Amino acid sequence: MTDLEIRPFAAEDLDAVIAALPSEAPGAHRRRIEEQERGDVTWLFAWVEGRPVGFVGLTVAGDRDPDAMVESRGYALVEFLFVEESFRRRGIARALMGALEERAREAGAPGVILDTGTGPDFAPARALYAGLGYADRGGVYLGGWSDPDRAGVHEVDTLTLWLKPFA
Repeated sequence: MTDLEIRPFAAEDLDAVIAALPSEAPGAHRRRIEEQERGDVTWLFAWVEGRPVGFVGLTVAGDRDPDAMVESRGYALVEFLFVEESFRRRGIARALMGALEERAREAGAPGVILDTGTGPDFAPARALYAGLGYADRGGVYLGGWSDPDRAGVHEVDTLTLWLKPFA
């Protein structure tokens, strides 16, 4: 893809991100900046021709957060991968994951771990991860979350765990 830039989210990018990625609530983008400023997550954004079109979050658990270390099994954790629908199937998600893996290696992580849904809507994501060398660890578990931007909205998904150890 020509003119693709991947870089960490910056506070000065917030207005452009909110305008260009309306499928995500503005509050979600604001929380991403706050998380990054606290050092909890690194959010990498993909820009095409100066426009943000997708993002991925990376957490590298350290000794300061034993819960995150247990959840990630010591691996770097993919928080959320998203590419605007009109920009999908152009290599952007692959490029975001490549940048994430590079940062995980630089941080000394032994690999990357993520989860994804088991339903038919997640088939493209599962194909992407398999194509990038991630292995489905088998088994299904329930993951749930509450949407902080929509009061009373709670989701429960069936998920499967994917792992890519670095050799």
